[in-house]
Amino acid sequence: MLERVEKYEIIGEIGHGGMATVYRARDTRLDRLVALKVMHPHLQGAKEARQRFAREAVTVARLHHPSILEIYDYSGEDSEVRFIATELLTGPTLKVFAEQNPDLPAEIAACIALQVARALGAAHAEGVVHRDVKPENIMLHENKGVKLTDFGIAQLVDVQGMTTTGQVLGSPAHMAPEQIEGRECDARSDLFSLGTVLYMLATGQLPFVGTNPHHVLKRIMDGKFADPLQLRPTIGSRLAAIIRRLLELDPASRYANAGALAHDLSEFVAESGISSPDATLAQYLDDPAGFGAKLRTDSIEHLTALGEAAQTRGQVPVALDHFNRVLALDDGNTRVLSAVQRIGKRAARRRLLARVGSVAAACCVLGAAIYAVAASNPALPVVPPAVRRDQPVQRTAPVTATTPRPRAMPAPKAAKPPTRPRRDGNSGGSRPTRPAAGESGGATGGPRKVTFNPYPGNVSIGIDGAEPRAFGPSFREVELEPGTHRFKFVGAHDCCIDEEVSIKIPPGDDPFAINQRLKFRPAGLYVVTDAPANVVVDHGAVSGRSRSVIQISDMSDLVETHHIRITADGHEDKVQDVRLQAGQVVTVEVPLSKRREDS
Repeated sequence: MLERVEKYEIIGEIGHGGMATVYRARDTRLDRLVALKVMHPHLQGAKEARQRFAREAVTVARLHHPSILEIYDYSGEDSEVRFIATELLTGPTLKVFAEQNPDLPAEIAACIALQVARALGAAHAEGVVHRDVKPENIMLHENKGVKLTDFGIAQLVDVQGMTTTGQVLGSPAHMAPEQIEGRECDARSDLFSLGTVLYMLATGQLPFVGTNPHHVLKRIMDGKFADPLQLRPTIGSRLAAIIRRLLELDPASRYANAGALAHDLSEFVAESGISSPDATLAQYLDDPAGFGAKLRTDSIEHLTALGEAAQTRGQVPVALDHFNRVLALDDGNTRVLSAVQRIGKRAARRRLLARVGSVAAACCVLGAAIYAVAASNPALPVVPPAVRRDQPVQRTAPVTATTPRPRAMPAPKAAKPPTRPRRDGNSGGSRPTRPAAGESGGATGGPRKVTFNPYPGNVSIGIDGAEPRAFGPSFREVELEPGTHRFKFVGAHDCCIDEEVSIKIPPGDDPFAINQRLKFRPAGLYVVTDAPANVVVDHGAVSGRSRSVIQISDMSDLVETHHIRITADGHEDKVQDVRLQAGQVVTVEVPLSKRREDS
């Protein structure tokens, strides 16, 4: 081991890599401890290695950020022994830390990724792409936070390539697809690599693994990795969505920049009541066990409150998202279980009231038709179709030939059943029909009758900013002046995603039909079993765990039947069908039978 390099006194070895050895050293002039990175002797004469070493020193020296390793000194290319002196980090590396803490809370994983994202944002702002973001190049420091290190293969955005040999630089398990193929790398390539790190912190394993580096690289290019939410439901759907977006094959589908990622990570931790991610991370690093337990309790309480508030506002999908994570953290939480059951019961009551309302509407239509017939027949008495309960029925005298005959009311036209939306989930948008007669140019120029034909039919429709009205027998058509109008379609009981569209109504004499098909919201399935179990929906299309709300996203109709299989260790498999409704959660109790031991 070296004893001294210029003004630096070597104390001991910290570690070594393919290019250099890192020592703990003391700056004898400033009397401070540093990390001294000394290039291996056999690489001192290699031009490309010297260029990479010099590039790291120059690159990092221009970056100033609390989460980026600070450069103190550089030997220069003329020195006999090439070295870089940096601040001395206390460690360990994030790789070692993750191995020691395999059940890292999701909030802490997000806090760590947030600090790295901010560090990358600072580097990218200077035109620097790291190109080797991995747990080994992220170090903890003083139990307060993390720092991004080792910009050895970093490149400026406008510099093409770093090697003259065509060598692929980077760590296989963390390389972006475009980096593997030798295409141009940018900020989004670093974000892909950070996505692999966040996946590891959140789930306890890497997204891309294989028997050898070639196998790993192939899995990356195929985009194959296990869904992080299935591996660890406690991370919640929001963090899982962030990870999936980071690991998109197409750079255009990832976050555009580190700032956008940092925003979403901040929003995620805020859901758990964390207002200062840096302070929270420091508290956890100081006492992982004690603070981790407190963080779990606080997260459950905060997420429960958010879910209840969303439920009060009628935002059922949002409420279920919060409740689902609470149940993943605490599957016996009676407060949330009661809230989920209330959502299911409320949905059942709404369906009943909707059926009663349909019967009442049909009675009104029938009464109007009877009134119209009676009014047009002088031999029949005329009785008003609607009578207030606090007034006696006033029977009118028989209509005679000398009595003016009331004008008959036309019976409402029955609406044609709308075409069901396609299975690919496309709502179809608004497809107004334009009758040939109305387009012939012979219109009078006055208001035109507009008829609605929405799917599903339990929607409310607002026109030009007016309060939406429930679509039904009393509201199927309106008269509007020709021109562009704004229509808002709101699904009842959170069954559909609201849509607001602008449609141009041309002049014409015939009715102008608007056919609007809304996209259905996911349905929720909550399976209650007497033992922890896996739940597979529709032969693997969706899967989850018992006592956790499973989201069924591909709903092509308001009510559908889905096939489920429940498996649990030591128990017989159970298979059955369940009926699910878009935007609602259905609770299913499934008793399991213990598996008989083979004789």
